[in-house]
Amino acid sequence: MEEFAKVDNTVCILTNYQVKVYYSNIDKDSAEKYLDDINILDHMPVDRAINYKLGEYSISVEKVVLDERIYYLVLIQQQGKLYKYAYKDSLTGLYNRNYWEQLIAGMLNRSIPERYTLIIIDMDNLKRINDNSGHLAGDRAIWIVGDSIRRSIRSQDIAIRYGGDEFLILLANTKMDIVKNVINRIKRNIRKKGKEENIEIEISTGTACSGCPCEIGKVIALADSKMYKEKAIKRSKQIYS
Repeated sequence: MEEFAKVDNTVCILTNYQVKVYYSNIDKDSAEKYLDDINILDHMPVDRAINYKLGEYSISVEKVVLDERIYYLVLIQQQGKLYKYAYKDSLTGLYNRNYWEQLIAGMLNRSIPERYTLIIIDMDNLKRINDNSGHLAGDRAIWIVGDSIRRSIRSQDIAIRYGGDEFLILLANTKMDIVKNVINRIKRNIRKKGKEENIEIEISTGTACSGCPCEIGKVIALADSKMYKEKAIKRSKQIYS
């Protein structure tokens, strides 16, 4: 199962004749949508694996028996689009949370660098933008942050829209002067683009570094705590200003 999951442009789903998702290397809702799109109920093999094409999909369905129960292993490929659908955030074009979870679980061909710095970025005022200017402006603000991140990092770095207004950046470097330069570039790009589109965007950041990929959980917690500390400092300044 893990070997199939390591193929970046293949969606892997374990289901049964009731089309219940027991395992998938993408989120459950997307997996259920795929099973519906490929008409899985019409292609459940009796013994041998079935291979077929449906539109742009290439599908393989194999019957497997686990603990005396019958399941179906479904492998789906879509020419040129599947990778983006499974691992890319549609609004920003950055990697999504599903990609991040697969990355830290070791399920992708790509791996976490031995020495790395994690940057967490959170938008401080997205709710205010949504309330005052509408959700289209809020979506545009999210896009601006994502685009500013993409323009500020190298090809070997990894940028994730983790969810909502939160972003993660994995830098293949632990030198703090380089990390600070990256954060400053992101902030400059956000200010520039926000000014052009008349959207004031505020962000908070937190960083943590490590020389051990196995410590990623601790690194996330440390970076997150630093980011919330920065938010708290900003709020206290607003109260007393």
